[in-house]
Amino acid sequence: MTKWMRVLGSLLVACALVACGSAQHGGDRDDPEAIVLEGTLGNTFVLAAQSSEIVARLRVGTVTPEGLHRPPINLALVIDTSGSMEGRPIDDARAATAALLDAMQDGDRLAVVAFHSSTEIVLPSTQIDRGRIEELREQVSALRATGTTDLGGGMRAGLEEVMRHYDPQGINRVVLLSDGVPNDPTTIEPLAQAAGERGIAITALGLGTEYDETLLAAIAQRSGGRFHFVEESSAVARVFQDEVLRMRHVLARNLSIEIRPGPGVRVESVVGQPQVGMDGSVRVSLGDVAEGETRDVIVRLRAEGRRSGAMVELMDAVLTFDDAVAEAGRLERRLFLGARATADEADLARGRDESVERDAARMMAAAVTVEAIRLARGGELEEARVILAQAALRAEAEAQSSGDSSLAAQAQGMRSVEMYLPSVAAPSAAPASAPPPEAAAEEAPRAIRTEHERAMRVLQGPL
Repeated sequence: MTKWMRVLGSLLVACALVACGSAQHGGDRDDPEAIVLEGTLGNTFVLAAQSSEIVARLRVGTVTPEGLHRPPINLALVIDTSGSMEGRPIDDARAATAALLDAMQDGDRLAVVAFHSSTEIVLPSTQIDRGRIEELREQVSALRATGTTDLGGGMRAGLEEVMRHYDPQGINRVVLLSDGVPNDPTTIEPLAQAAGERGIAITALGLGTEYDETLLAAIAQRSGGRFHFVEESSAVARVFQDEVLRMRHVLARNLSIEIRPGPGVRVESVVGQPQVGMDGSVRVSLGDVAEGETRDVIVRLRAEGRRSGAMVELMDAVLTFDDAVAEAGRLERRLFLGARATADEADLARGRDESVERDAARMMAAAVTVEAIRLARGGELEEARVILAQAALRAEAEAQSSGDSSLAAQAQGMRSVEMYLPSVAAPSAAPASAPPPEAAAEEAPRAIRTEHERAMRVLQGPL
């Protein structure tokens, strides 16, 4: 067992004792009711006497309470300082890191980790003190570009810095910035998964057009964080500051939703979300939710045929989270969704909810876009093209029938991705054909990453 795993494990035990120390919500204060869970079906009826697919939308929303408590921030900034960052990017990264100090408040904690051929702790986790800002600025000015890309080592060091000062009542976060492909990607997703399970979300920022968007998105999703595409290094400072501002307005941390299907019902998928299966139930981690945010989870269910008129008990959903408003501990929200079996086509038409159908179509299109890029990067170019082409056709047809301009734009973007997929394919999977025109070759990386980010925004929910 590595040192960082021992640190995480021991602190996890301590955090669990704090979270589970009393009654249902684990705290000694009233539930501030800042988090709301709603559920809506794509159709409140299912066709009798035959197996049916049902789509459900679970929506996590917020209600801003009075006297909002601002939790302390415990942040590690993990920055790629490999040779590809030479010049303007490293200058902007230094400036952005210095500006981040101004966005934080006294009592917050900040660590700065640089990774290149090895990992360097530029600033150990330090409590912010306005009287020491210039001293801290001087320390972070030491960032230099050199070497290769030990992203895994940088992540590990950033997580260790956060865990040393883990605050069960605060916001514990890693913000990762990278512009390239890591030396060894094999340990990175397990690290992100472990971080999420311990309540540390990782916000992953891809800089420029040479990074591995599939890997960075997986880091964000598996840890319950956010993914961003930052095309120009001059925008890094704004993104850093926006992330800190969002942390200040977090209402709930470490959200997890468990979907428990009813009798004769199974969960086909939770669209576009990494999930853990548990004896027929499925659990999805959602990270944290800030004031004004909405998170949608689209669930595809399959129910056995029932007699006409029977109630179909589709599922229970249990949302659990740590309160970040009033230190009320671990809280939960529950809901039940059921449909009615019918042999009447008029019932089926009357029971439709077009808003759920539209949201599901957008999320499924986004999920296929992300999956196709992942497959192409893994060498399965032909399969990536097939699933993307089929999904684009469905999205185009649904956009036309519903008049959904957002879905139409997604479908157009999917066609763009389909055209440029060979540019991200593993060399052995790329077609042995003439190289694309120079203009197309230059446009491909940007087009792929732009559409990938559009898809991730659909899956993550609006900021």
